[in-house]
Amino acid sequence: MSPGDSDGEGSGLAVQPEGWRRVTPSPSAGELKAFYAGEYFQASHGTYAQAYSETEIAHRSLVASLMLAAIGEARGQAAGGKLLEIGCGEGWFLSAADAAGYAVQGIDFSRAGLAKFHPQFLDRARFGDAFEILDGLIAAGETADVCVMEHVLEHVVDPEALLARLPRLLNPGGVLAITVPNDFSPIQLAARAAGAVDRDFWIAAPQHLNYFNAANLGAFLERAGFAVKLGFASFPIDWFLLHPGSNYVADPAAGKPAHRARMAIDLTLAEQGMEAYLGLAKALYACGAGRSLTVIASPRTL
Repeated sequence: MSPGDSDGEGSGLAVQPEGWRRVTPSPSAGELKAFYAGEYFQASHGTYAQAYSETEIAHRSLVASLMLAAIGEARGQAAGGKLLEIGCGEGWFLSAADAAGYAVQGIDFSRAGLAKFHPQFLDRARFGDAFEILDGLIAAGETADVCVMEHVLEHVVDPEALLARLPRLLNPGGVLAITVPNDFSPIQLAARAAGAVDRDFWIAAPQHLNYFNAANLGAFLERAGFAVKLGFASFPIDWFLLHPGSNYVADPAAGKPAHRARMAIDLTLAEQGMEAYLGLAKALYACGAGRSLTVIASPRTL
């Protein structure tokens, strides 16, 4: 499926009140369940793989450390308490949060990624439909101090319904950390306008059903009843599209070198300390840059 934008085309993506886009028509719940539980991890879709190099593992550790630093700043306190990760995947963030002192739990459609890379957390994870699992946790009176969703919101048919459950799960003072791709970003649109890319390559259904960017993610969360505390962004690899020697869309062979360059730059910049590195990530978010966006928010109190 390669949907067009319904801004004026009338099919594929429907623009929502805050400006984010939703795939229409949506796949059924059964289709999505079969895709993620039976295919996603095993077939190495998206950012998942069968194995990682030492550099890739170090980079994943850095990404987790950046998230933990941002959560700590938003909470105004040291690490600790109960942390629930919805979409725990292969367990890289669960492992980092556990090492930082959180009591961790995970939720995911498939157990394959966690079983392969961090099987020690299998007894602290639940597998299946996230909505059903969350409803069960809420009914049982379970709570969390931190809820993390990295690259989840873009995948679900009803992101509003997912967010609506979380205030009932978070303890007073608790925070939600959400990471999504930065799609229809200024750099992507500039590359499109300049002819550096010949299509909206970031549209990828059924993996991605919702498309957010820095101009609308915060507003979407505000409408959902959350107060945004801070935002930060990942390395802006889309900048590479504006140079013909590194344009990984026009030349797929440039993809792996671009990825290696991104990791090398990130790991080098992080040597200046997490405070400086997080400051850079927050500045990227403020400029609408970065391949992924993260927002830390808390439920608004009435």
